[in-house]
Amino acid sequence: MATNKQLKKKKARELKGKARSAARRHKLEQIKRDEKKGAKLNRRFREKIVPFVKDPEKKRVIEEKSNQKSIEKLEKNMQILKALEEEHLREAEERRKINESLEAEGHITLQDKVKALEEKARASLDDEQAASGGIDLTAEKPS
Repeated sequence: MATNKQLKKKKARELKGKARSAARRHKLEQIKRDEKKGAKLNRRFREKIVPFVKDPEKKRVIEEKSNQKSIEKLEKNMQILKALEEEHLREAEERRKINESLEAEGHITLQDKVKALEEKARASLDDEQAASGGIDLTAEKPS
């Protein structure tokens, strides 16, 4: 049987070993985090890193390619923005028309307009379900 002193020494050795392994694990995790961070930075700045070229002709060609890439990216972004703007304008016009039609029907408050839209949606669903012979969605929800 081990004495109390021997048990304390054994426990101390175990704690020391755990601390060492935790320190090693922390160092390895830190190395992995640094590698991931470095890889992320490399991906992020890959296009921005320009090789050092002494020949002025080659340097001019590299700059032209870089400028062309930038112009292409800007043109692509402009097309995307124009499409988004057109979509926004269409949606705004559609909302305006719906709002005007609801006001023409006599729905002034927001709550009245929402109820009217719900009724229209329910009616259109009823028509679609009746045409397709599907499930009746007009049943009221249990409270």
